[in-house]
Amino acid sequence: MSSTALTNCILALVTTKKDSVGGSCPIFYCQDDADLQKTSLYLEKILDAMAHEVKPGVMILVKH
Repeated sequence: MSSTALTNCILALVTTKKDSVGGSCPIFYCQDDADLQKTSLYLEKILDAMAHEVKPGVMILVKH
């Protein structure tokens, strides 16, 4: 019996910089850095994932 699991992939992007991101995964746009941190934390818990800062104002959520 095999199971399907989402691992080692980007689940979402969270950013304050609309012009510096793109792609096919869900993108969450935030007003400021405080909103970025709060949204990333909530998504970490909801998706059971890890948030990583790629550069200032851009976070990725991945499932390891």
